[in-house]
Amino acid sequence: MFSERKVLLVVNPISGDVNKDVVFEEVIEMAAAKGYDLRIYTTTGEHDLETIREMVINIKPERVLVAGGDGTISQTAEAVQGANVVMGIIPVGSANGLAMDFGVTGSIAEAVEVAFGDKIIGIDAVCINNEISLHLSDIGLNALLVKNYESSDTRGKLGYAREMLKTLSEHENFLVKITTANEVIETEALIVIIANAQKYGTGVTINPTGDMSDGFFELVIAKKLDFIETAKILAGSTDFNPEIMRVISVEQATIECPDKEAHFQIDGEYKGMVRKLEAHILKEYIRVAIP
Repeated sequence: MFSERKVLLVVNPISGDVNKDVVFEEVIEMAAAKGYDLRIYTTTGEHDLETIREMVINIKPERVLVAGGDGTISQTAEAVQGANVVMGIIPVGSANGLAMDFGVTGSIAEAVEVAFGDKIIGIDAVCINNEISLHLSDIGLNALLVKNYESSDTRGKLGYAREMLKTLSEHENFLVKITTANEVIETEALIVIIANAQKYGTGVTINPTGDMSDGFFELVIAKKLDFIETAKILAGSTDFNPEIMRVISVEQATIECPDKEAHFQIDGEYKGMVRKLEAHILKEYIRVAIP
């Protein structure tokens, strides 16, 4: 007879270069030890949001564990939002910025232990053009890097480094107009980041004031930089420099590109070219297990 306590594991099989069999083994062992009835869903890239949402409604799990990168985590959060569940993060993506912000940086076994643990917080999300961002979204340079990486045939750090060099040679600055409740900013930009968290998956701190539970998100505006400084930011080998970046905390903002479209990504998922973004905070969006 199955336990009434249920947990759903969502796995993205193509995220990163981690062997997913290790994830299955660790979660199966922990679920059995804690007396959970475990169900597993492997994403396909087709109707995953709807399928996960339906499974949550039908199964009614206490927890939903996500093994993937930031994009898979955000999609799963959207699927379970409003249900009485705790989300656990098992970082196995190419970039795991959200897990890094939470301090989930150890082995798969350690991440699974945290995901089943009792320390839980509520975090905000940012709604951008009716899509959900838990972590970091942006227009400009990094979004182009995400696009190039997604279309490449090499994964891991080697693939990332190769696409970074390609991106640096392709990217052009753009004009941006940002309207908030308090001001209008018009400037040339290398990148505009819509940041709910602090760090990219590379480890670089791009938003030092970020707090995913404070009811605000930050806009990080980076102006034109030289090649070396830009490469350092993408590679994560330098931290935030207030002389070349400006940060403002807001609850809502409109971002417009008056001259030309700019590349746009949400939590590591490339979304295409845009001319206008509408963003606002969604407070206490989901509960997450943390170390």
